[in-house]
Amino acid sequence: MSLLHHPAFQSLVLPLVLALVTSLLLRQLGLRWAVLGAALGLVLAMATWPGFDWPAVSRAQVLPWVALCSTLLAALAIALKAPGTRAMARRNGLITAVLLTFIGLGLAAWGALGGSLLLAQLAMMLATACGVAVLWAWRAAAVSPVSLLPLLLTGIGLALCLAWLPAGGAGTSGGNAGEDPYYAPQWK
Repeated sequence: MSLLHHPAFQSLVLPLVLALVTSLLLRQLGLRWAVLGAALGLVLAMATWPGFDWPAVSRAQVLPWVALCSTLLAALAIALKAPGTRAMARRNGLITAVLLTFIGLGLAAWGALGGSLLLAQLAMMLATACGVAVLWAWRAAAVSPVSLLPLLLTGIGLALCLAWLPAGGAGTSGGNAGEDPYYAPQWK
């Protein structure tokens, strides 16, 4: 088994490293851009795994596209200094980023217990990227609502995918009853 294909590496280490590196690189552009690095790190992690499939035939394949499009729109809003790009107060930004992290962890638990390991891994990627946003909110107090919007929209997309999962694997075509309709691990 390759380390790069291990679910823990894909869910925790890869998004953490990519989000930290992109945040540090975007920090050179200013504090407003640093928190957007967490969303960009999530997009890069999703580009690595599970990847951008077009046409997206399943709901889970739409999630990387949601993350990419919302991150690009947030970057455009920050570049144009649109409303909502000013930093929130340190306490408000920190609370918002922590809540997003807990939402990501809750979605991961819901995915793992609800029957989709792919969605659980994607939710852990989201929670890890939100953890980097917490770090920037605590350290630099530069969190703006627009910079957290891609993380929130990706979380909403994950919640919708989890809500639309068939109960107990019923209604899936092919495979054993109770199998994850999305997940086909490469590390087996």
